[in-house]
Amino acid sequence: MSYQRFLSLVEALRQTPGFPVMDAVEERMLNAMAAVWHDGKRITVMEAMHMFASISPSTVHRRLKTLRAKGLIELESDLVDSRVKYVQATRQTEDFFGRMGRCMLEAQH
Repeated sequence: MSYQRFLSLVEALRQTPGFPVMDAVEERMLNAMAAVWHDGKRITVMEAMHMFASISPSTVHRRLKTLRAKGLIELESDLVDSRVKYVQATRQTEDFFGRMGRCMLEAQH
């Protein structure tokens, strides 16, 4: 029942003003990139475009643009080669995962 409670809490959270609206692909991408960031690694745009076997690189690229427009990622140029861009989390991304984590904790009680 904890999982059902978690789903209910997340659904309620998604209804709150200011909570980022993402489609399933965007959320899947953000979750996968968060796992890489958690390991202390950086992700280039090109690496992100090839991280998802079931999503075409062009779709990933479009979704990176929408995540950026929503303030959930930012791109940072490489210091040596300005053609290389790194995908990075933003404060809004950290807030999103923090809120989701609090839902998990609350669901366990």
